[in-house]
Amino acid sequence: MEKMGCQFAADLVTGLMNRSAALFLRISLVTSVLSCNGHLQGQDLGDMLTNWDPDWPKRFGVTAVGYSQEQNYALDNFTFAAVNAAGEALPLPVDDPGLILSGIENEVSQWGAKADFWILPFWNVHGMVGQVDGQTGVDLNPAGEALTGIDRIEVDYDGTVFAAGSTLAYGQDWWFISVTGIYAYTNVKGDIDSIPSWMIMPKIGGRWNKLEMWAGATYQNVSERQSGVFDLPGLIVNYDLKLEAEEAWNTQLGVRYSLTDSLFLTLEAGFGRRESLTGNLEWRF
Repeated sequence: MEKMGCQFAADLVTGLMNRSAALFLRISLVTSVLSCNGHLQGQDLGDMLTNWDPDWPKRFGVTAVGYSQEQNYALDNFTFAAVNAAGEALPLPVDDPGLILSGIENEVSQWGAKADFWILPFWNVHGMVGQVDGQTGVDLNPAGEALTGIDRIEVDYDGTVFAAGSTLAYGQDWWFISVTGIYAYTNVKGDIDSIPSWMIMPKIGGRWNKLEMWAGATYQNVSERQSGVFDLPGLIVNYDLKLEAEEAWNTQLGVRYSLTDSLFLTLEAGFGRRESLTGNLEWRF
């Protein structure tokens, strides 16, 4: 029974990895250029497309992106059933896996490259590709430890994330507002399914000479559902797993500094139940 319980717990973590990888998503932790000033009056869209004002942001950008994040997961739903080799239904040690879990934690880091283009002075589009490394840890309570013989299960993983997004921005004089939407697709190595996700990031801030500062929030939609089969010695367990973040929103504070007319450094931190740190080095031309 102890061997079966330990294998069951390990397989549970493998299912949880799908959810962790998606958070990279956060992965797209792309801080968009937020400069859009009030030089648009009297111009139609055709003029903006063909006559780029030198006071507007430089149109093309290439950015090196680094990101790290820590977050807790919540087990939304988990159902399972077991049969033996003859197809006969068998009881499992626990009816609810939540009874043996005390917490689910995830840590991820990502680095990659982003390219972006201002189609109009208030509309930016971008694409990104990056590498993801992460770890999912499941803490077991005393009942789970008695069942499995261990108190924590950790699984490391890595993969590739692809993201595309768009930003709408507006500003006057020293202030600006923006909202960014990002769709990300994470391909995790091994027997883990690819994971789609999307994010929305509203921001408001100000500009002072070479410095920009802002406050905002990030919403992540990364609900994950898994189903499959655990093959244990003399036992087959069919499962259906659904995970959700404990909190979809977190607060963001950021700063962007102009090192030169073409080179910019961005730092952004996330607070709340999802903690994050982003660093970008951006070249515009």
